Amino acid sequence: MPKIQKLDDNTISKIAAGEVVERPAQVVKELIENSIDAGSTEIIIEIENGGFDSIKITDDGVGINKDELELSIERHATSKLLKIEDLHEIYSLGFRGEALSSIASISKLKISSRQEGKDGYQLNVSGGQIGNIEPCAMNQGTIVKIDDIFFNVPARLAFQRRPATESAKIVEIAVEHAMAHPSISFNLKNEGRLMLNVPSADNLQDRLFDLLGLSANNLIELKSPPEDINAPGDELWSGWISPPELSRGRNDEVHVLVNNRVVTSQPFSEAIRRGYHTRLMVGRHPVAILNLKIPANELDINVHPTKREIRLKHSWRVLQRLERSIQYTLSKVPTQPEEKGKLTGITKVSDNELSNNLMESKKPKWVESAGKQLSLDNEIINEEKEIKKSKIQISTSPSNQKTLPQMNESPTSAPLSIEERALHRHSGKIASVSPVNEPKLSNSNNTQLPEMVPLCQFANSYIVVQTGKELLLVDQHALHERIRFERLRYSKQSWVPQTRLEPLKLELNAIQSERLRSQKEKVKEVGFLIDEINGEWFLNGQPAILSPEKILSFINDLIQDLGDEDRILNSVQNLKDHVAFMQSCRGAVKANQILTLPEMRRLLSDMRDIENPWACVHGRPTALKISIDELDRHFGRHG
Repeated sequence: MPKIQKLDDNTISKIAAGEVVERPAQVVKELIENSIDAGSTEIIIEIENGGFDSIKITDDGVGINKDELELSIERHATSKLLKIEDLHEIYSLGFRGEALSSIASISKLKISSRQEGKDGYQLNVSGGQIGNIEPCAMNQGTIVKIDDIFFNVPARLAFQRRPATESAKIVEIAVEHAMAHPSISFNLKNEGRLMLNVPSADNLQDRLFDLLGLSANNLIELKSPPEDINAPGDELWSGWISPPELSRGRNDEVHVLVNNRVVTSQPFSEAIRRGYHTRLMVGRHPVAILNLKIPANELDINVHPTKREIRLKHSWRVLQRLERSIQYTLSKVPTQPEEKGKLTGITKVSDNELSNNLMESKKPKWVESAGKQLSLDNEIINEEKEIKKSKIQISTSPSNQKTLPQMNESPTSAPLSIEERALHRHSGKIASVSPVNEPKLSNSNNTQLPEMVPLCQFANSYIVVQTGKELLLVDQHALHERIRFERLRYSKQSWVPQTRLEPLKLELNAIQSERLRSQKEKVKEVGFLIDEINGEWFLNGQPAILSPEKILSFINDLIQDLGDEDRILNSVQNLKDHVAFMQSCRGAVKANQILTLPEMRRLLSDMRDIENPWACVHGRPTALKISIDELDRHFGRHG
């Protein structure tokens, strides 16, 4: 067996570089953060071949003293920490003193710097071998030029991504830091081509307009609810989020900044999802730029060498603030039905077609008979057989209805996602509840909605509604589902503990018992009454709304999440959402179901008592709006 021995400095440097310098984009990130910490107001980034051939960062910061140039590339040499206590309150972006040292060990680096009122000097380093300090002419600031990255570690170079992929990542990093620091101008060139050029801005809103263009006008400024002013904690969320109708298929456009530091959005994604709740369609993600201001002593950034990951001292409280802020902001945004920008599917009839139709008017019977030839079997020869079409529901006037609708055995139309398909799987075979037989929702006085008059049904699935100078096609199932969800999801009575006739013994191991013992009060808040007697656990009460077959599986999931405070809320919210989803879908009126006029009026009336009547619980639209102007244009009434 080989003996234990100490590695040489060259090997140690290359190992350390592997932790900090994963790819050229990471080099750009580290150097941008150094420039920001130096108080720069302008940062220029130039790359060649995705950064593999050359990376050059120029800033106008305070610069580096001649005597500190060589020290700046030594491992763990930094100007941002003086003593161990400073690790508890870090205000700079960098603090480890590893970036320049790691970069210098796996590339050919030249660092030039000049302080105000002094001469400029430069230092060359190749693969960790330090050259001489030489004078150079330059403006105040620092220039770091890196050539042939990974030239002395070919194994690392072999596993790198394509230059085009790296270039895209470098643009993404520059954009994120431009969002975090609006007062700094950023200029990015790739092989001489200008990729990004944003001047300094007074605030984040102006910077977003420079980065996102006109789409920034659709974003909504994040606001905290009034009750959070007196809530414990000094953390504060700000930023901009997209309305529900503006979404993406991935979460790439969710940017999270903590004290103007770019961090990964993954730890915050659940809170963002809960904030949007049912306003977003399944599988869709918002556009968001969120900035958290928090005391430095409540934040641990010394978690990962790349400093992309952080830990929060009061993560539960911080994430709940974010969720409440998103919910409050969206509640103040007026929702609208989906608009049909242009009528399609109806083609204009030409003059020739009109003439042919007139010529093919009904002929006398003797003319039709004379034109037909019979076979020996008394069948008409060459007669075009009528193609059998699938049966389509045809709506009838409500005045002809004699009885209220009964149980409908036809299945609900397939939803758009796997989750929705599972949810709707059996709903079509369950009797729907008539809207007129349901309790009235608490009046929210939604004055944003105009007067709506139901006219009829189309295909026994859509309610045709007149509202002012607009026509609405309302999906009766989607709307009723949303109304029922709001009634079930936020009913406190549904989650009141119901005492069991006989306690249910729970078989828990040591880990589960300790988790439950430490979080027993939180479990009680959800409606579960669980007691420990002589080391054994018994369930004495459960939420009334939860079906008996779901009890044990949910308790196991809940106890499993008790070890992580951030996940407790997820389990509770998911439970309430799941139960409300199931109950609202199964009892809602179905597609292909005849409704009476009173039932239509009740559905439209209940729309005023929910915050977002224009989207179902899966985020899909409940109505389509067609204006009278669009109809007039289609029929040529505008001249």
